[in-house]
Amino acid sequence: MHKCFTGLLFILICGFALTGCGGRAASSSGADTEEALAVEEETVYTLIEDMKYEEALALLETLDLDAQESLRVAGICYMGQGLYEQAVEAFEEALAQNGGFLHEIDYDINRYLAVSYNKLGEYEKAEQVYAAICALQPGDADAWYLHGVTYLELGHYEDAVGCFDTAVELSPTDYDLMISIYQALAQYGYRALGEEYIADILDSDDSISDYDRGRVLYYTGEYSQAIVYLEKIKSQGTQDVILYLAMSYEALGDYNYAANVYTSGLELGESAVLYNQLGLCQLKRGLYEEALEAFTLGLSCNDNSLRQSLRFNQITAYEMLGDFTTAKELMETYISDYPGDEEAQREALFLESR
Repeated sequence: MHKCFTGLLFILICGFALTGCGGRAASSSGADTEEALAVEEETVYTLIEDMKYEEALALLETLDLDAQESLRVAGICYMGQGLYEQAVEAFEEALAQNGGFLHEIDYDINRYLAVSYNKLGEYEKAEQVYAAICALQPGDADAWYLHGVTYLELGHYEDAVGCFDTAVELSPTDYDLMISIYQALAQYGYRALGEEYIADILDSDDSISDYDRGRVLYYTGEYSQAIVYLEKIKSQGTQDVILYLAMSYEALGDYNYAANVYTSGLELGESAVLYNQLGLCQLKRGLYEEALEAFTLGLSCNDNSLRQSLRFNQITAYEMLGDFTTAKELMETYISDYPGDEEAQREALFLESR
């Protein structure tokens, strides 16, 4: 059922979920042609999942996708490259294609548009949109949380707290949500208040697991106490436990033992997250060859959520090893893939001077 869309644009933030929201143009050339087109369309989404945004954009130009879906995909590619102004243009144009009616794809487009607005620092626009979405979907805890974060960005502390409280009321056992609220408040100078949300977890729920208690204590800076709970369940052999345990030791400055713990986690199976953290830990130890090996192995895991970070860290390792030639070559490719990364642009200038 279509719903008339007459109010403000409303936005949701989410990850890059590449669901098939757009329609496929019908083929007049028979089943074989239609199947070939379907394969090409699927290739576009695969290229985006592999973070090959320029290739995806080039292929997109050759396809006869629905106009709104084509603009959505283009916007996602621009986001992946850090080109948020272009992304906003694409998403806004995509939303203009809905003919005055709100479809499921419009929700999806708005999610991406929200990310782009925030990346551009256009918080007032984002706040208006979040206000609308919370009114239209009052049971969406994530929307209330994101609305609160936007209020913090605008300096509206009390409004932010109101949104966070609503989010917690909607999802009282969502520890990830409460940890995110704590981190947001701490980032904007309200650490003490953020700790109250964390304390509510520790004080009000006797059934909280040692893992959740340990990671909550890690985020509040109680690293020694976190270790107590995480060591109790280390023998369970889960990589999540190993990750927080190792990060706790690392936060206390025990880099040698932290590296050993990360390595023990990798004995359970490959993990881009653990390889990345191990590499960063080895950098702190001055073991640059070992750090480079960890980052390279992390990239071989093909975890797209960490590929950009691993690639940048790999370049850093080459720099620390004094191999500026390789670092420059990798940086050129990196910037080609992520032209909106300002930190990388600055690092590239440094490498040019070497």
